[in-house]
Amino acid sequence: MLYAGQCHCGKLKASFETQKTPAELGVRTCQCDFCRRVGAVNISDPEGAVVIDAAEADVLRYRFALRTADFLLCRNCGVYIAAVIGEGENIRSTINVAGLRMKAFLNVEEAPMEYGAESTEERIARRFRKWTPTRFTDAAFAASNFGPH
Repeated sequence: MLYAGQCHCGKLKASFETQKTPAELGVRTCQCDFCRRVGAVNISDPEGAVVIDAAEADVLRYRFALRTADFLLCRNCGVYIAAVIGEGENIRSTINVAGLRMKAFLNVEEAPMEYGAESTEERIARRFRKWTPTRFTDAAFAASNFGPH
């Protein structure tokens, strides 16, 4: 199944491919201050694939707390679309289905998640294990370093 969405103004787009239904995947609501402020509802599937279609110039990268991932926001409308970690062929992400307006996921019961007790190493390992393999359509953006690798 292929799901697609975009930020409010349409400059940042993402597609998510998975063999699982929205109910099988579930959605997560991280309880950190950033995610609660932006209303993030995230999904990932380590067996799926994400493609982020965005020009690097249209994206604001934000790192906070442990600074282990880049949170991608639209420079034009401010919508948070994804958190990304890695570099080269080993980029992983979790995408914000609320910000991308992926309607198939918007009625799935949300599972609140607390990650505050994780060490830096545990957080990085979980993300590489559970987040979705990701590629970018913009070659310069794809060559970026998105936090630890």
